[in-house]
Amino acid sequence: MGTKKEIWQRIDRRTGFTEPTGDYFEQFTSRIMEQLPEMELPKAKPVTLWSRLQPWVYMAAMFVGIALMVRVFSPGESSEAEIVAEEQLSNEYYDELIWSSCVNDYSVYEYLADAYEY
Repeated sequence: MGTKKEIWQRIDRRTGFTEPTGDYFEQFTSRIMEQLPEMELPKAKPVTLWSRLQPWVYMAAMFVGIALMVRVFSPGESSEAEIVAEEQLSNEYYDELIWSSCVNDYSVYEYLADAYEY
């Protein structure tokens, strides 16, 4: 192997990239603009009343839909007659259950004490 100096002499130091001469960079913009095709600007479409109101109408429809869904899926308030009927039904069910099973009075007392404990 040779010395570093000999190696550098064997390698061509030129990279192939050179700076353009003259006024290349000064006229660069004007040459590019000449090569670009002329573009016509599209005509603006007139804004209609519907295009202005459309987002508001859609938002109002969304809120109406949410209100209807809440009304359908939320449990409604029961009337007093329905509550009394349900309570009587549940009492009848428990009475029948107690009499049909082998439960003594003390077991019933314990159940009621646990159920209505505050």
